[in-house]
Amino acid sequence: MSIFRSLKGVLAGGGEETGTEEEQGRVESVRNALIYGDIEARWNAIRAAGELGDAFIDPLIHALQDEHWIIRRGAAQTLAAIGAPAVPPLIEMLGCEDDSVRREVLRAFVAIGEPAVDPLIRALSRDSAAIRQGAAQILGQMGVDRAVRPLIEALRDPDPGVRREAALALKQAGHPDAVGPLVTLLGDESGYVRIAAAEALCSLGTVAIDPLVAALAHPQPELRQRAGLALVSIGSPALDSLLAALGHEDPLIRQGAAGVLGRIGDSRAVQALIRLLGDRERKVRQEAVRALAALGYPSIPSLVTAFREGDVIVRNCAMEALWLIGGPAIRPLIEVLDDPSGEVRQRTALLLGEMGDPSATEALARVLTDPVPAVRREAFEALEKIRKNQQASGNQAKAGNSQETGRERAAEGKKKGGAW
Repeated sequence: MSIFRSLKGVLAGGGEETGTEEEQGRVESVRNALIYGDIEARWNAIRAAGELGDAFIDPLIHALQDEHWIIRRGAAQTLAAIGAPAVPPLIEMLGCEDDSVRREVLRAFVAIGEPAVDPLIRALSRDSAAIRQGAAQILGQMGVDRAVRPLIEALRDPDPGVRREAALALKQAGHPDAVGPLVTLLGDESGYVRIAAAEALCSLGTVAIDPLVAALAHPQPELRQRAGLALVSIGSPALDSLLAALGHEDPLIRQGAAGVLGRIGDSRAVQALIRLLGDRERKVRQEAVRALAALGYPSIPSLVTAFREGDVIVRNCAMEALWLIGGPAIRPLIEVLDDPSGEVRQRTALLLGEMGDPSATEALARVLTDPVPAVRREAFEALEKIRKNQQASGNQAKAGNSQETGRERAAEGKKKGGAW
């Protein structure tokens, strides 16, 4: 007998139903098979129950907890086919702790569709956190517009699991009204709720950009940081808003926008960040320095220009950024040693000494004959720093080799069984 054969023929003897008593007997046989039968009988009973209707909802609900996945799956499909009458008991099953059961309940609800939406929305207010959580998850899968507002309300649920599922549901809904509440959720006490909120905001894309930029000035530092990370994840689409934010009156927004631009790594931000090196707020300037250093090679020409021509504050910031960039900036700075200005040559020699790269040695040696005494002095001190750095590196290498040799000797001594 096939496991997929319907009980309609098996229990009714292959003929038409002839009377109420016979029909009731058949119904009872199907019900008993659902609960007490072997796996084949249970499967056939599930198929027959779908044809016989609402009277079998309770046994089918019971079958959702069957040990065999094929029975659970069949019960869910049959309940979905029954439709609206199966919705209330299916909602109760959202409180089940067994994930395999909850998955089948979710499948049944999605298949039922529209008739289940309003009961699920009402379930967001149930006492059971598990039911609220399951209802939020299913409404997210359904993607129904009228569920958006109740899901936004669920972002304030006392249970973190419900808040997380509501955020993920709003991610799938993609509705702009959810942006503000999701930004607020970036400050949630629960880590996995914050992650879900960030994922949702990133998936919402451009509609989330301006609220996230505004959140860079939030009083809570952790929320500012997470808003920045969300903008980094959105990436280049946020570029124009972030560049505009560099001119915002709030220094926290200028600072945050600079940090995000550095992490996005788009070279189109270089000139705007260079202008920020002269910002009146020290922390904003520091963030611009770090951002330009993170951008690396594309920012070097503009930084070198700022280093040569800017005012004292801009020059110092450009110097720090070039120092942070390191190796790729050495060659352009060596060329600046030929600048007509003795002051520029002096500062360049100082910076090359601080960077300590041996590749600048030959160029600095030529500057030892510079007509300006201050330039010659800086060149000499720069060469001394490079020499000392090289000597220190050599000593560390020797010490490392000596330690390695010592370990090798100790190992050899152990092999020979003697002490040394």
